[in-house]
Amino acid sequence: MIISGESAGGFYIMYILLGLLHGVLHSLLGFYAILLLIIGYHLPLKRKFFIRQVLNVVGLSLMIASVFFFFRNDTAHYNWGTFDQGLPMITLVFTALIAVCFLVGTFWKPQLKNGLKQGALSKV
Repeated sequence: MIISGESAGGFYIMYILLGLLHGVLHSLLGFYAILLLIIGYHLPLKRKFFIRQVLNVVGLSLMIASVFFFFRNDTAHYNWGTFDQGLPMITLVFTALIAVCFLVGTFWKPQLKNGLKQGALSKV
């Protein structure tokens, strides 16, 4: 996601990393969200499916909260150009679309129809 500022902008991950040194709320939430999503990604697929779902939902919730508090705590409206300019707004909408698809993919388990065999790619 691209954030636009009054004089300079950048990717949201840059704002997360810059705020970590100061212990800013949106940075801590974003860091822990990324950490939970990585842990959930590396869990074995066939074991502990419920734990993987919980980690994904909590990680995504923390990421959304991170973006919310990033813009809410901006009292000087320094980064509100993100909502006025085209490219940052497109990346914000695209990120929201990816989040919804990720959430649906977390809970959607396709079932095989009777008599059909699994292909090589479906075992991945």
